[in-house]
Amino acid sequence: MENQDSCEGEIFVGPWGCSEGNNKWGDYKPKGGIKTIIISYGDVINSIRFVEHGSNEASPIFGDDVGRKIATINIECPSEYLTGMSGCQSLYPFDYTGRWVIDSLSFQTNVRKHGPIGPGSNFSFSFPMNGGKIVGFHLRAGNYLNAIGVYVKPFCRASSCALNPIDDPVEIQEQIDAIKDAFPRDPGPWGGISSGKKWDDGVFSAVKQIQLHVYERANAMNSIQFEYVTRDRRRVWMPRHGFNRGGIVKKIDIDECKNEYLIGVAGFYGPVDGINNGLDVIRSITFYSNKGKYGPFGDENGTYFSSISSRGKVVGFHGSSGSYLNSLGVHVEYF
Repeated sequence: MENQDSCEGEIFVGPWGCSEGNNKWGDYKPKGGIKTIIISYGDVINSIRFVEHGSNEASPIFGDDVGRKIATINIECPSEYLTGMSGCQSLYPFDYTGRWVIDSLSFQTNVRKHGPIGPGSNFSFSFPMNGGKIVGFHLRAGNYLNAIGVYVKPFCRASSCALNPIDDPVEIQEQIDAIKDAFPRDPGPWGGISSGKKWDDGVFSAVKQIQLHVYERANAMNSIQFEYVTRDRRRVWMPRHGFNRGGIVKKIDIDECKNEYLIGVAGFYGPVDGINNGLDVIRSITFYSNKGKYGPFGDENGTYFSSISSRGKVVGFHGSSGSYLNSLGVHVEYF
């Protein structure tokens, strides 16, 4: 059975909606679990607030509590906890700013789904959390809920070695090899796996540079190219994957002199109106190293994906591409 204790450290995902504007950001990160979510809504989500497990007092209101309807989500904390969130966003004409607002929300727990709450639109987002739970929220609101993101914590897995110490180095190595074999060796690819031409850069010693072409008009990744370090310490560029039609070029340089290396990639994929025959493409990418993160680059809308499930080092990429970057996966050297 999986140990449900949360590991140290939080990961922030999102936000979805409008991340710009004059409205202030706010955080809600209770020490206990979240037992109640209260949403005021009408044509859009007007406001949201929370009640912490072990307390009867609601949090401050994020937004304006003037919605025509009130929805209350009760979570049977601590046995029930949040594991995902999805929703929709739209350009609300009565906001007078031309910015996005959240118009629908759904919450998934380890037991059931709550929602959807609100009318919804065609511009959806989704975040499922596998192997962890949502422990807080990052929000921006004025008259309406403009943006929302989540703080998540992965679950720690109980270690059998901690209960049964092993002194024999050969037996220790055998258990390490068994643990490695329990994890998938090549996570992904994620995205439009049935479209585009498949490619695989192979496995190297490390990733040195990344060049990413972001096509802003379509909110999608045009192409991607990697420079790797070989086992004999040579640097080699692999072919570009996708089509270079201009747009913004993002360059990432992994600093080996500071013992930096890639540990994972996350992002969003989904269809974009008017391009690629409605097939899924990579819409946003964030690269994570042992020193920090690069990104997000692109439009954080669609279906969320992440390769960060265990400790390891990214040593290569694979995927598919055509006119756009259709899918992306990683080769990982596990520790």
